[in-house]
Amino acid sequence: MLTRAERAIPALATAAFIVASTFKVALTFPLTASAQASAPEAPTLRPFEAVYKTTALGMTLDLTRSLTRDGNNYRLESSGKNFLIKMKESADFQLTDSGIEGVRFNSEVKTLKTNNRVVEFDKERGVIRSMKRGEWSEHEMAPGVLDQFSQQQQLRLTLMQSEVPPETLQFRVVDGAKISDKSWRRLPNETLQTPLGDIEAVHYKAVHKNPKKRASEIWLAPHLNYLMVKTKHIERSATIKVEIKSLTWLDETDLAETDLPRDATH
Repeated sequence: MLTRAERAIPALATAAFIVASTFKVALTFPLTASAQASAPEAPTLRPFEAVYKTTALGMTLDLTRSLTRDGNNYRLESSGKNFLIKMKESADFQLTDSGIEGVRFNSEVKTLKTNNRVVEFDKERGVIRSMKRGEWSEHEMAPGVLDQFSQQQQLRLTLMQSEVPPETLQFRVVDGAKISDKSWRRLPNETLQTPLGDIEAVHYKAVHKNPKKRASEIWLAPHLNYLMVKTKHIERSATIKVEIKSLTWLDETDLAETDLPRDATH
C-alpha cells in the first residue's frame, strides 16, 4: 500500500506540469475567426514574475513563473520544488504580427523519476522536433502550432485582441508524437478573492471526451492583461488547484493600463 506522500507524487507532478503549461491538458491555438477579426496587430506582452500556489491531495507546491523580453524575443520560465518534486521549464519564442512563433521548449520534472520534454522549431528545415519519454518525433511546421508552455501566452494575446472574449476557443499543441486539437467553452465571469484583492476573471472550461474522468477550468484577469489567476484540474479523482499568490511587473510601463496599484500586483 502506498503512503499518503507516495500517492501525492503523481498528482503533484501533474500539478507542476499544469502550471508550467497552464494545464496538464495542453493548450494550443490556431486563432479563431472571431479573435482574428478583432485586431490586426498583436500587442506586446508585459514582462512579469508571478508566484502560484498549487495544492493536490492536501499538499502544496509554490511555482514561480516569469516572462522576460528582449525586443521581439521572449523567454517564459517556471520553477518550483518541495520534498517530493522539483521542476524547471522554459520556452523561448518570438512575437510577430501574426502571433507567437515558437523557438524552443524545455521541461524537466523530477519526482521518483525524471520526466523530460523538448520541442524545437526548425524554421530552416520546416519541421518541429519533439521529444517525450526519450523518443524523438518530427512534424511538418504549421501555423498556430506551439509548445504547451508558450501557447498560454498566445491565449492571452488572443483575448487581449478580442473586443469580447470568444464563446469558444480552439487550440493546437505539439506533445511528443502528437499534435492535438482542444476546445474550450466560455462560462460566466467570476469575481475571485485573491491575495491581490478581488479580481474579475474570464472563465473557460475544457471540452473533454470523458468529462466524468477529466475536467479542466481556467480563470484569466482582463485587468492584468489576461494573466492566469486560477486553474483547476480533476483527473482520476485527484483535484489540483493553482492560484496566484503574488505578481510583480518587471517593466516600467505606465500602470494606468490596469486598475490595480503597483504595490498590490506589483
